[in-house]
Amino acid sequence: MLYLLFIPIIFLLLAHTYREYWARRNLPQLHFDSFEGKILRVGETYIAHRAARSSRERTIICFPGFLEDMRYFVDLYQDDEAELILINNANYHCPFPTDQATSLHWTDNPYAVGSIEYDGFYLGLALERLASGRDVLIHGHSRGGAVVLEAGRQRPDLMVSQHRTVSALLEAPVLPQARTFGRGSEPIPHMIACYLMPIFFGHLRTISTERLLKMPMMMPTTPLKTRLCRSVFSTARSYTTCVRNVQSIVRWQREAGFDLYDNFIEAKVLVGERDTTLDRASMVASAEQGRERNSGVAIIETSGTNHFICLERPEVVRGVAEQTAEIVK
Repeated sequence: MLYLLFIPIIFLLLAHTYREYWARRNLPQLHFDSFEGKILRVGETYIAHRAARSSRERTIICFPGFLEDMRYFVDLYQDDEAELILINNANYHCPFPTDQATSLHWTDNPYAVGSIEYDGFYLGLALERLASGRDVLIHGHSRGGAVVLEAGRQRPDLMVSQHRTVSALLEAPVLPQARTFGRGSEPIPHMIACYLMPIFFGHLRTISTERLLKMPMMMPTTPLKTRLCRSVFSTARSYTTCVRNVQSIVRWQREAGFDLYDNFIEAKVLVGERDTTLDRASMVASAEQGRERNSGVAIIETSGTNHFICLERPEVVRGVAEQTAEIVK
């Protein structure tokens, strides 16, 4: 009978080995697009830079959310005359050709790859060393919203400056003291999700459109949203990075204080009508705490939207961005 005890042990070892296979392997890139501008690389981060199309002294810096890449913002700002700087999540595939990429020799990043702090560090340096506009808009979506606030924590001197005006546009953002959707921020569900994530994502790398559209996050959808979301399970170079991303989100939300809102003269928080990725109620509650501390914080609730407001109602986000441009003139 003793041999029967080895059966579940062997099964668990095989399951763990399969999990480690997906977690640690280097994943090939599946999706490419074109970009009219320069591609830069620093550390484990790719940056796309498009020069201003006129003499307009405005810069837009964007940072995408978890599992997204820089393409998330391209359509939104395609016709904007401003200088455009798109920053990718660290250790994610660059969605644009990199054969002519320029390496940047910036200060070494002291934070761990996959953390919000790591990405916030390079966002701060991009603002300092690449942005040429007198007026700067920093647009962060989801996890990218936390990256924007983290950059403000690390470099408050850049966010409130005598030389230029910097404002933040936080779209369906990860915020201080907020939570992920459902029970995802609770210790045991969070631990289980992080362990199983590589297996789950591995089986969705080449997800079909039909299967994708059945996911709650896809309601409502648009052709652009469908096209971009088909690649969300294949943007990272490894699923270990994805696990670190999620661990960082939950830790950062728990540890970050409302004082992070103080580092911006103006910060607009865009909230979806519903959100099946982050907890909407705690998102709004956090933004309200920020508004109490800083009158420059505004909460803008949208209709007919879920978590991907930029892809679901681009005209709304574009309108808010343009209003911000008028305010900072």
